[in-house]
Amino acid sequence: MSQITAMKIIGIMLVFLSSTFVGFYMSKRFKKRIQILEEINELIINIKIIIEAECPTVDELFYSLASQKKLDNFFIPKTAFLCSDYKRRIDNECKICSCLKEDDKRLFIGFINELGTAYLEGQISIINGYIKQFENTIAKLKSEQNSKCKMYNSFGVLTGAFISIILS
Repeated sequence: MSQITAMKIIGIMLVFLSSTFVGFYMSKRFKKRIQILEEINELIINIKIIIEAECPTVDELFYSLASQKKLDNFFIPKTAFLCSDYKRRIDNECKICSCLKEDDKRLFIGFINELGTAYLEGQISIINGYIKQFENTIAKLKSEQNSKCKMYNSFGVLTGAFISIILS
């Protein structure tokens, strides 16, 4: 076997593997989106519990969440919640997250912006609305999870095979 043929085979294998890994990456990213949305929903539920129990200011609320270690494994660092300009910092950190769709980011940022803008009953009502929206999104994504992940994986493999056939 000549050196050119060996190099061609290695190139084809690399193209196939890279396309396959792109499919696996997209599948993993879809699962990560669901995980982050579940974390957001859990955080919102914790915020609701603290507001109902203590009726704190927004600063006291975030300090309470940080001291209870509810922000330790969150996708946004807890320092963003504890700074004086928390809305801008959370907005910036949320925009960095590549796993979330723009609608998810807008919904979470909208929730953060509405904290502390209403009386207790109104705040609880607003929070319940956000919890319901996130639960609906999570349920929809979980129902699509198996089919979409299989599709991403299969598409990666088939694309790699197609390109490999063309190159050979």
